[in-house]
Amino acid sequence: MKFTRLRAKARHVFRRDRGATDPILVIAAIAVSLVLLVGGSFAVAGMIANSKNLNAQGDLDKIATAESASTSGGGGTYLAWAIDKTGAITGTADTNGKKLNEQAVGFTTTDGEAIKVVANGNGWLAAAQSQSGDIFYRSSSQATTYKGSIATGKYDAGLTVPTFP
Repeated sequence: MKFTRLRAKARHVFRRDRGATDPILVIAAIAVSLVLLVGGSFAVAGMIANSKNLNAQGDLDKIATAESASTSGGGGTYLAWAIDKTGAITGTADTNGKKLNEQAVGFTTTDGEAIKVVANGNGWLAAAQSQSGDIFYRSSSQATTYKGSIATGKYDAGLTVPTFP
């Protein structure tokens, strides 16, 4: 009898459900995790590119404000100006010897962006290449920022559209 009882108890112990995991559920959990990981990676990359583009558009707004200040300040004219991706600044100065970014309403651009501003006595046209590679335009004739290109008539005809290498 003892052996029968021992055998029955052993059977009961070995056949007990110990919370075994279904392999299909494990595979499904891994698949869902991978989908979320890949989807999240694309979402983050898109948000980063969008923020770089918004920085470039914001820099064009700063240029518009500085150009307005340059015409009402000591210079009385629009100023040509440029900054390359390394941060080297070039451009014309007003009668006080100040470049566009040094005006009474100065500005600092986002690191790694290239910006070019062409100007004459009638207006200015600025182009900014964001870190994502997209190019944005804004002129003294329009408060609108254009992506990719700017149509003729949206800026003074005497200006040449800035280009980037």
